[in-house]
Amino acid sequence: MIKGIWSELVGLFVDDEFLAIAIVTLVMGVGILLYQEIADTVVGGAGLVIGLPAILIAGVVRTLRRFP
Repeated sequence: MIKGIWSELVGLFVDDEFLAIAIVTLVMGVGILLYQEIADTVVGGAGLVIGLPAILIAGVVRTLRRFP
């Protein structure tokens, strides 16, 4: 059972490499900016609130272009 759950979780990230890499990059970038105190927490939160849906939309658009 745990093996099945694990394979499903891994499959979510392996299925669309662009989506996984973009999300990890955004979260790491915001985390680094907040850790180094370059950006305020409000700016970091806004970056995630705007960036994550933008990445999702870009992923959907890429998928729709792949399947005519």
